[in-house]
Amino acid sequence: MSADGRWIRPESTRRPVLVPAGARPAPGTGPVGRGTAAPAQPSPADRRRRRPAAPRVPHPPRPALRADWLPLLAVLLVQGALSYHLILSNTAFIDEGTYIYAGYQEIANLTHGTPVATYETFFSGSPLIYPVVVALADMAGGLTGTRLLSLAFMLSATVAVHLTTRRLHGSLAACGAAAAFAALGPTQFLGGLATYDAMALAVLAWAGYLAVRSATGGGYPSLVGSGLLLALAGCTKYAALLWVPVVVGAAVLAGPGGSLRAWTRWRRGVLVLSAFVVAVAAAALLAGERYVDGFNHTTLQRAPGHDAYSYVAGEAARWVGPLLVVALVGVVVQLVVARRRGGDGWPAFWLAALLLVAGLLAPVNQIRIHTWLSLQKHVDFGAWFACIVAGAVLARAVLWLRRRLHLVAGVVAAALVVGPLAWEGSAQGREMYGEWSNSESFVAALAPYIAKGDARYLVENYNVPAYYLREQADWQQWHDLVAVFRRDPDTGQQQSGVAAIQAGITAHEWQVVVLDFTQTGATDKAIQPTLKAAGYRVVTVVKSGEHGRYTIYVAPGYDKQTGADKKAADPKTADPKTADPKTADPKPSSDPKPTPTPDRKG
Repeated sequence: MSADGRWIRPESTRRPVLVPAGARPAPGTGPVGRGTAAPAQPSPADRRRRRPAAPRVPHPPRPALRADWLPLLAVLLVQGALSYHLILSNTAFIDEGTYIYAGYQEIANLTHGTPVATYETFFSGSPLIYPVVVALADMAGGLTGTRLLSLAFMLSATVAVHLTTRRLHGSLAACGAAAAFAALGPTQFLGGLATYDAMALAVLAWAGYLAVRSATGGGYPSLVGSGLLLALAGCTKYAALLWVPVVVGAAVLAGPGGSLRAWTRWRRGVLVLSAFVVAVAAAALLAGERYVDGFNHTTLQRAPGHDAYSYVAGEAARWVGPLLVVALVGVVVQLVVARRRGGDGWPAFWLAALLLVAGLLAPVNQIRIHTWLSLQKHVDFGAWFACIVAGAVLARAVLWLRRRLHLVAGVVAAALVVGPLAWEGSAQGREMYGEWSNSESFVAALAPYIAKGDARYLVENYNVPAYYLREQADWQQWHDLVAVFRRDPDTGQQQSGVAAIQAGITAHEWQVVVLDFTQTGATDKAIQPTLKAAGYRVVTVVKSGEHGRYTIYVAPGYDKQTGADKKAADPKTADPKTADPKTADPKPSSDPKPTPTPDRKG
């Protein structure tokens, strides 16, 4: 739809304009046939007077800059600036450290066969996709490089929502949809966070675009591409599978094709779904049983939380509620249009309703399982679809006000909707990015006590220091306080939880213990007396930010692992006459593999 309300077809669906019936073609342009005169032939004199001219080198016409790309460029610049401000404002989040550190292990396993932890059993996505990609980005640009990669993914998702809305509702609506998506706090937050959410959302967005493109002139390649991208998004992050029915439904309802009963529409959906099912089945066969178990554990059979319905719903409403209200208005408007027009108007209404439902899927699902965990990221997946409807209703409002008042009035009305969204979204992005403490001082205090060898480190949420100190220690040396298992060397009895931790501390199986009294606060309080009784001493207490307070304990006879102290403090090389008998040659009886750390933010 152009600025004056006319429908503009995308280039892929334009057809040559036919000459109307009864109209006379221009001389020399009509086809030669019955009832038409052949074109006049030049006389011999004219042929003699003609001289061969120098051949002209054809120059392709310079493509004009489309007017609708200029607003999109402005939106992308603003979105990039808001996310880039977040990128530089904090150290690694626990999920960032987990995925980057896991990616390094997976790369080492793929290239050298180095043992790797069984991340596929407790990651909410394949460890061979995003973790490997983000580890490569970390090699190139460090933590900032990994976050810039997420920003690139989110910017591409904004481009995808622009192109999708443009095919459905025209250029004006496309600009509104892109601006609404970039204004959201979760969008800005994911653009500065190195987790697999940004990649999964971008791939899902392009799958949605190809589904709509297949219905507006893209053909079978777009249908197959949409199904394959859906499978890739689902393997990148399992939660993205929640929106597979939405993309398939968009392929059915978008574009021309007659009534809802027409087989032309349903054939598109069947082809997208078939390509998706074949790709997922092939991936499952190649992945193996561990991936299937991890998918069931983290997604299908995820343990419910303890957050109240009202709290989860309130947080979702705070982040995407205003956008969903605008989208609801768009659905009502589309209903009125469908009742007036009838026939082909009803698929457009049902498509708008489906996109609104997509925006509600994440909050409803997490209300169902009583958890707020990762909600600030998951709502952005559904918001991408809802922005299409919001962009359409904003375009209708601008055109309606233009005809009755002035174009300026329409632009001001749209700005009064998108502007507050952006203002509040910017504040929400900063709030989300400040949820975790800056770990710079903590890592600096812990680093002198970390070294490769047989020493073992029990650190609450160890993934961040393990990422920063990956050159100083192997992954087998790190252990979390969650789900600790130990077999007693004397009785052979299996121990777990607090009892296993206390027994390991008593036996001095961990040379460094770090508590921060956050996620496992009850466990921390229970093992503190055991640490004191076993002779562990506090070497430092680091306060980091508003919430972080790290207490670092070391075992008797263990000291800083730098210079000459490193050899003396190594349990294997220490003098048995002077070293503590329990630390001279520790014999850990627990599994050397790291304890699976649950996905903190999903």
